[in-house]
This record gives sequence, structure tokens and C-alpha cells, in this order.
Amino acid sequence: MTEQLFQIGIKAIIRNDENQILLLKNKDYWDIPGGRIDQGEDIETTLLRELNEEIGVNHIAQKQLWDVVKSVKQLPYGNMMTSLMLIVYCVQLPADQIPHSCEPGAMLHWVSSEEAANRLKNKYPDSFCQAVAHLS
Repeated sequence: MTEQLFQIGIKAIIRNDENQILLLKNKDYWDIPGGRIDQGEDIETTLLRELNEEIGVNHIAQKQLWDVVKSVKQLPYGNMMTSLMLIVYCVQLPADQIPHSCEPGAMLHWVSSEEAANRLKNKYPDSFCQAVAHLS
């Protein structure tokens, strides 16, 4: 049996005062902010780096581990495909941290939890999307 190769990503569910969830639109898919751990990085460093790179946030008020899931997408890695394990946090931003798109072509949208769940189906398992839909 061939061993399966995984990469690890750190993601953030960020909600505003209206309980909407922040989504990024990249190319042809929707996602929550975050990305893969770089070699030698710890989880918190990755989370802060990715939030800064994607939405211009350089500190957070609070974070709480929310879920760990395997993405339904696979990514190319050399001549093979790799799976992506995602560590997802609920993140609260301080009032002085206003998210804005920092990546060319990417757009940010605040959407309801139900709409977020629907838009995330291409990358996240059904159980994750159902849990997102019920966030309050």
C-alpha cells in the first residue's frame, strides 16, 4: 500500500458584527483566509503570515481551534498528488484591523454562514460545510 502524502494548511473563519463570514474569491473558487505551513514555521506564525499576505491583517484579538479537516481537493506535488489537511481556527480581529484584499485578482466578500457553506463545497467536506452553515 502506498503511503499518502499530506501538506498542512492553517485557515481562519472570520466573522463580522453581523455574523457574516469573510470569504476570498481566487480565480474560480471561494475559500477562507489562510494557507500552507512553510518549512520551519509553527502554526501561529503561519496563521498570522497568511492573514497578513491575503487580507492585510497583522494581529488578531483571539483565536480558537474550530476543526481539522481533509480538503476534498488534491494538489500536484512533483509527479504525484498530495492531500491537504486543514487546521481551522475561529479568529476574532481587533477593531483596528480592517480586512482588504492583498492578492492580485482576489476579492473579499462578507456572506451569511449558509452562503459561505455553499461556496466552500468545492474544497471542504460536507460535514465541515454543514457546521459552517450552522455557525451563529
